[in-house]
Amino acid sequence: MAEMERKINLLMKVSEERDHEITTLRDQMQTRETTESSKTPLVKADDKGKAMLQENEMQQSIYATFLSVQQLQVIITSSIRAQYEGPQQTSFNDLRMSIGYQPPKFQ
Repeated sequence: MAEMERKINLLMKVSEERDHEITTLRDQMQTRETTESSKTPLVKADDKGKAMLQENEMQQSIYATFLSVQQLQVIITSSIRAQYEGPQQTSFNDLRMSIGYQPPKFQ
C-alpha cells in the first residue's frame, strides 16, 4: 500500500512539473507572438512587391510557430499515453496474498 502511495505521489509530482513546463512554454509562445505582432515591417509605400514578400515571410514564420505547437502537443500526448497506458498486471503481481488465503467460490 505504501508503495502505491509513493507511486501516486511520484506521478502527481511529475504531472505537476509537466504542467509547469507547459505553462512556461505557453507563456514563452505568447510573448513571442506579441513581439512578432508588434514588429511592423519598414517598407516604402511604392515598393509593393517587397511588402508582399515580407508579409509572406512573416506568415510563414507564424505558420512554423504553429507547427512547433502541434509538434509539442503530439509530444505531450504521446508522453502522457506512454506513462499511463500499459499492462496493469505489474501492480497486481506485486500484491502478496496471505498464506491461508482461499479464493471465493462462485456458484
